[in-house]
Amino acid sequence: MCFNKKKLHRSKYAWVVLFSLFSFIAQAKSTKELTVTPKQCIALHKGQMCYLDVTFQWQQPKKDNYCLINTTTNSTVKCWKDSSNSTLEYDFKAQKSHLFALRIAHSNRDIAIASIPVVWVYKSKRRTKSSWRLF
Repeated sequence: MCFNKKKLHRSKYAWVVLFSLFSFIAQAKSTKELTVTPKQCIALHKGQMCYLDVTFQWQQPKKDNYCLINTTTNSTVKCWKDSSNSTLEYDFKAQKSHLFALRIAHSNRDIAIASIPVVWVYKSKRRTKSSWRLF
């Protein structure tokens, strides 16, 4: 059996590069994150206010000054000084879905993003009007 040394060397190199890339992506994903639980807010009817107690958790690879921003309303929820991770209990109240972003303080660049979608059980609480009634 005859092996081409150049092809064998290239395939080893390709596997090393591929493995390194996957390791880098996995590390980046695990160290830069913002999670919110529960995942969605459920209202009974479309357009109705939705209330939910949510928990934000975030983690970053280095300590810095970070802020959690509600990008839908462009308001600051909370800021932390010299932190690399934290947990926040938050009272969510909205009629539509909201996006949240973790940013370095005084920056407009989103480091991590999470959303709270507002969903409903019934599309409309109004009944269709009929042109006649029995009683």
